[in-house]
Amino acid sequence: MIRISDPNSTTFVSDWIELYIAVTGEFISKTKLSQLLERDTGEEPKESFICDVWTELEYRKKLYNTCPFQIDSLAIESNASFAPNSAYLACLIMVIFGAENGSQSTSKLFERLVCKAIQKYISGEAVVFGWPVIKGEKTSIRDRIVDLSVRLNERYVESPAEKYKDRGVDVVAWKPFLEKPPRPSQVVILLQCAAGQGWRSKTGDLPLRAWEQYIHWSCNPIKAFAVPYIIPKRDWHDVSKEGGILFDRIRIINLICSAADDKILDRELASWVKTKLKEYEIR
Repeated sequence: MIRISDPNSTTFVSDWIELYIAVTGEFISKTKLSQLLERDTGEEPKESFICDVWTELEYRKKLYNTCPFQIDSLAIESNASFAPNSAYLACLIMVIFGAENGSQSTSKLFERLVCKAIQKYISGEAVVFGWPVIKGEKTSIRDRIVDLSVRLNERYVESPAEKYKDRGVDVVAWKPFLEKPPRPSQVVILLQCAAGQGWRSKTGDLPLRAWEQYIHWSCNPIKAFAVPYIIPKRDWHDVSKEGGILFDRIRIINLICSAADDKILDRELASWVKTKLKEYEIR
C-alpha cells in the first residue's frame, strides 16, 4: 500500500489517488479514502476535506484529454480506455516521492520528456540544454550557446561564466519557417524544468534579460516553466507570471499521448518506472 505522506493536502491526496488506481487497478471510495487517511493521521478526516478531494479530481477530469480515471459521487476508478503510460506514471512517482530521491538522472529524464512535449506543442524543434548535458553534447556553456545561435540563425554575442552551467535553461524550443536560406525572427521558448518538491521557489530562476545579452535575438524569446505536478487553479496566474508558459502534468500528458513515439525515451521511462515501483514497493 502506498502511504499518504501528506494527508492534509487535497492536491497531494488527489495525486496519491491517481497513482494508486493507476498501479493497483483498484477503485477508491469516499469511505475507503476516509479510512486510509485516518490510518495515517490517527484522526477521522472531515467530510468537507473528502469533498474537496473529489472536487479537485472532477476538475482534473475536465482538463485531461483522455482522463486516466472515472469518477462519480461515491468512488473513483481507472478508465479502461486509458492505458497508464510510462510518462504518466513517471510524473506521478516524481510528485509522490520527490524527484530529489532520483538524483540527476531523474531530472534529466523529466527534461527529455518535457522536450518531447514542447516540441509537439509548437510543431517545431526542441533540444535539451540543461546541465548535466546529455551524453555526446559539449560541456562548455559557451560552446553550447554558440551552437544554439547557429541552429537558430541568430547572432552570438557573449556567454555567462562557466560556473552557471546552463543559466537556468533546461530546454530550448523554436518554430522555424519553411524557407531557404533560413532567416532569424521566429518563436523561441526558453524553458526551465523543476521536477522536485520545491518547484514553487524556482519559478523566477530563468534570467531572461541575461539571455538577451548572450544572443542578439531578432525577436526576444519567451519563458516557459515545466513541472510534473498539477499547478493549482488558485496559483495558476501567479506562477505563469513568474515562470512563463506553463507545462504541468496535464499539459505534458495531453501532448505526449498524441505525440509521435520516441522508442528510446519510452524504453528508458518504462525502465525507470519499473525500478521505482520496485524500490518504493508500490503495488
